[in-house]
Amino acid sequence: MADKIAFLATMPPADTPRISTMLGYALAALSMGFDVLIFWTLDGAHVVKKKVFEKLDKEIQSRFKQIMEMGGKMWLCSSAAATFNIKEDEVVEGVKIMGIASFYEYAADSKITLSW
Repeated sequence: MADKIAFLATMPPADTPRISTMLGYALAALSMGFDVLIFWTLDGAHVVKKKVFEKLDKEIQSRFKQIMEMGGKMWLCSSAAATFNIKEDEVVEGVKIMGIASFYEYAADSKITLSW
């Protein structure tokens, strides 16, 4: 089993430099053989909303899709989804809505956990 890295993503859609950098770090981790999970919560929840995601920088969209294609996991915090009234059919394809307990389980077994 590969080592895991967990990313806690809280930055809003307008913070494109940090989003792009975090996605770049995730791609590097995947290239090194790590299992990667990005958990979108707080203001980061808006990033994975289809209508918002489609307006993001093309480089961000490309990195996001590369992560998914390489087997990286993208989860949207269920509490954040409820708070911002984001429905399952409104999120980017491949993103799962999961609870904080699921993130804690993944992070507990992770070699590295990064908060953005």
